[in-house]
Amino acid sequence: MSYFTKGFKGMLPITTGVIPFGAVMGTVSAEAGLSFFQTATMNVVVFAGAAQLAAVDLMSKHAASVVVVATGLIINLRFILYSAAMAPLLQKSPFRTKFISAYFLTDQSYAVMLANQDKLETNSGAVQFYLGSCICMMMSWQLSVCAGFAFGNFAPASWALDYAVPLSFVSLVVPTIRNKKYVFVAAFSSFASLVLNPLPFKMGLIVTALLGIALGTFLSRKPVRKK
Repeated sequence: MSYFTKGFKGMLPITTGVIPFGAVMGTVSAEAGLSFFQTATMNVVVFAGAAQLAAVDLMSKHAASVVVVATGLIINLRFILYSAAMAPLLQKSPFRTKFISAYFLTDQSYAVMLANQDKLETNSGAVQFYLGSCICMMMSWQLSVCAGFAFGNFAPASWALDYAVPLSFVSLVVPTIRNKKYVFVAAFSSFASLVLNPLPFKMGLIVTALLGIALGTFLSRKPVRKK
């Protein structure tokens, strides 16, 4: 089985959270008065669920274009962290591969990559695995948003499928917590995210991520040997 196929299959379980999220996105777009073409275009150009939801909400409230764009950019600042983590894998790849990989980068594709990185022996194999997961993610998102636009949010509200998105990430993160340092950083980040959640412009997520990285770096530092 090729690494690309393994990546595609590795993303399949995560689509249980992507599909209801996409259905909500499509429904919200239809209710906001966007056309199918506008919704599909946003899907391709933006390709970021949280930013798309925020943008549609602001547009429905007739917010200024600069506010809509700025909000989307702020929400997506977390991708700078993902990009920095992915950079070593793509360092020797051609520009075309780097460009495509950057475009397809999502929370889900990065999480699947992180959860399976120990099984990937070479950077080339890791890139193929990553692209396979990205294609699966793109197909699931596009089809579910289109279905949500055409048929509405087809999942009953009583199912509370909003929880499927964070739960899909929990299932990926938990196996990576292998020692006391990881546990401490995870616990600290969880607490910080709750405390910092009220920050404006969704900055709580960014600040929490930076604090978690700083703590992880501090705990992982190597002791200085005395000469």
